[in-house]
Amino acid sequence: MNFWATATKILGYVWLVLASLLILAGILGVWIKEGFSGVQDLLSPFNLVNWIATVITLAPGIGLLKISEKLQGKVQASP
Repeated sequence: MNFWATATKILGYVWLVLASLLILAGILGVWIKEGFSGVQDLLSPFNLVNWIATVITLAPGIGLLKISEKLQGKVQASP
């Protein structure tokens, strides 16, 4: 059980790092193509489609970290 807790934790962090790099690459691409005003439009709090896509992209990594915490709790609770 401890193996799965560690594996999901590592996979969760890897997912979050790769997803963050993908998001930053997208922002950089918008900056290169459309300039600063394009980035402002992209990161506007009223651009709900972008924020929903960002949450969907990061959710599996966060979920894996939560699963890892639960598995670690089960490992510590078992005798």
